Amino acid sequence: MKKLLIPIASVFFVTFSFAQRGFGFGAGFSTSKAPLLNAKYFFGQNAVSLGGSYQVYNNALGKKLDLTPGDTVIGNGDYFYSIDLGYTRMINENFSIAGEISFGKKNFYQNITKSSFSDGGYHIIYDTKSEIGVGVFATYYFSETFGVFAGYNTIRQASIGLDVRFIQ
Repeated sequence: MKKLLIPIASVFFVTFSFAQRGFGFGAGFSTSKAPLLNAKYFFGQNAVSLGGSYQVYNNALGKKLDLTPGDTVIGNGDYFYSIDLGYTRMINENFSIAGEISFGKKNFYQNITKSSFSDGGYHIIYDTKSEIGVGVFATYYFSETFGVFAGYNTIRQASIGLDVRFIQ
């Protein structure tokens, strides 16, 4: 599946780029503590997007290492990253609705205490899981260039952010 992701995304964008009227990007933050970024191509009243998110703000200690015998597990958790493909439809000049499909990977970790590490320990990955999620977003544009969005994705949870577009 990973080998097909880049070619599928390339065909997706090339197919729609012939009618392109502009370029945009979005940046935001989700309740799962994951920043997100995306790039958009606008054509007519539509746009396609490619983006991603990575849950950098998690409670994993220090570096990811292999378990050393005798060390103590002090907690566990998970973090994820995703690649997002989306479609946006402009409802009017100030409002748009978007849907997206996300391909993600979730890493499950355990924190290990060790006083010789500057962060107080390290973490190990004991399981990984691939996920597919869906999301829906609404954007309100204050002007032709700037807007704010809010929405929900089954991997990232609730998200808010800023959308910028450059229309030709």
